[in-house]
Amino acid sequence: MSDLGVWREQRRQDRLADREQDRADRAAQAEARREARRLEREQDREDRAAARGEKRQDKADRAARWRAGRAWVVANGALICTGIVMACAIVPALVSQFTALSTAGLGPLLAALLAAMLEGGAWAATFGAAKAAREGQPTGRYRAATWACALVAAAVNFWHGSGDYGLWLGVVLATASLFAVGMWELHLHGTHTPSAEERERSRHARRRRWHHRTVCRTADRLITAAPFGTLPAENAFAAAWHVRHGAAPGLTADLLTDRLGAESRLGAVIESAADTGPQRVTARLWTTGGDALPVLGPTCPLPIPNQEEPSPAGMNQSKGELQESTLPGLDRSADRSGETALDPAPIGPARLPAQGLPRRRPTGPVPEAARTPRPSRTWAELLDTARSVTAGWTDGELSAEALRKTLRTAPARARELRDALRDERASKQGAVA
Repeated sequence: MSDLGVWREQRRQDRLADREQDRADRAAQAEARREARRLEREQDREDRAAARGEKRQDKADRAARWRAGRAWVVANGALICTGIVMACAIVPALVSQFTALSTAGLGPLLAALLAAMLEGGAWAATFGAAKAAREGQPTGRYRAATWACALVAAAVNFWHGSGDYGLWLGVVLATASLFAVGMWELHLHGTHTPSAEERERSRHARRRRWHHRTVCRTADRLITAAPFGTLPAENAFAAAWHVRHGAAPGLTADLLTDRLGAESRLGAVIESAADTGPQRVTARLWTTGGDALPVLGPTCPLPIPNQEEPSPAGMNQSKGELQESTLPGLDRSADRSGETALDPAPIGPARLPAQGLPRRRPTGPVPEAARTPRPSRTWAELLDTARSVTAGWTDGELSAEALRKTLRTAPARARELRDALRDERASKQGAVA
């Protein structure tokens, strides 16, 4: 191939490469334009979304501010109305005072300053009282200053109004100076009124100091004797009650005497009105409170002859613990002919459904005056009983504690019985020897 052919082939290859490069460049530019348009559209969407979000947030903020303002107006409607009424009263009062002072010969500036002093002093003291009330501080001095300034302003308005316009208009102008202060005091009292619990607590403290004056004075002395803030008032009152009455708060010697006397009288009434054991138990149950009474089972109305005396251990058992009753004095052999012997029927408290009556609570010990007195035994009876009981005892078994438990007697009487029995045994052994 000649050089011209080679050159032409090379040129053709170069033109092909240039066209291929142009196509690649145009494709890259188109892709770049598409990517730029895509990014621009995404940015526009984000901007529009952000704008919509800001708009919604602004709308929500405006709605929240509107709701807060409306809630404040609803909650402070009384304050708003009070402010309007006060403004309607203050303006005529100031104008009347300015006119009165100007008529008296003062210059306009001096009359305006003096009128502002009278009304402004009253309101300065009023706002001071409001701040003290919010902080829980005393407000008496502020209120006294408020009413003093208001009375002076009312006197000026009354003097001017009654002299220039007549008595009734003087009263109206004087009322204008007092009306605004009175409305603000009414609003302040309604806002800072103590709660029902605080009023009850204050009333309780006043009644306590009135009913227990001596105890409260002692408690005050205890509080002042202790370091500041270390002794609470309730602890001081309890300690003072112990000092004065020697008991827990609420109990005194007179109250305890009254209760013991009432229990004694109640026991006497029960013993005099009840003749049988079941009646006495029923009477005692009636005196234990509002608990439901158990329904007692059937009892025999006939006297029971030759009834054995209950043992000391059986005397301490409750009526409801007895499981059966026996009648040793009645002969029932004739009724048993040809029949099978039956077990005695149990006698005790009848069981009612559990859902019908509430469960009884423990009633505590029975008062001494309401207890059934035990039969007293003489020394001779005790000694005879001790001889029969200890006939088979050895000298080691013969002790005061054993006699006390067996005979159910006092420890001192048991020691006396022990000494007497030992002396008898010693004398018998000496006689035998």
